[in-house]
Amino acid sequence: MTVKKKSNTSGGIKGFFTRASKSFLTCGLYAKDSSYWVAEKLCRVGFMVATVSIVVLMPLVFEIAREGQMIESERLQVKELRAEGFSDRQLQEMGYLSASIDRAPAVATMQK
Repeated sequence: MTVKKKSNTSGGIKGFFTRASKSFLTCGLYAKDSSYWVAEKLCRVGFMVATVSIVVLMPLVFEIAREGQMIESERLQVKELRAEGFSDRQLQEMGYLSASIDRAPAVATMQK
């Protein structure tokens, strides 16, 4: 009589679950390694975007804020010159910005 050797992979439902668990483990390890690689790349890209935005966009934001302050300062000067009797045309000839000279619409200044 000869004795049959059992193979490492058994059949049936038990074999299916054994092979599936090994497959899930292998796939999980691959996913972990891949996600680590993707996270590394995303961190590098995020760092580059943050650095570029700081270097490029922050001076732009500061310049816009400075421009707003300059217009407000000119508006005060224009208001004082109007009180002295200068016309809009004269103020434009003096070189003041049109944003400083333009008056608010009458509707915007009405109060209830």
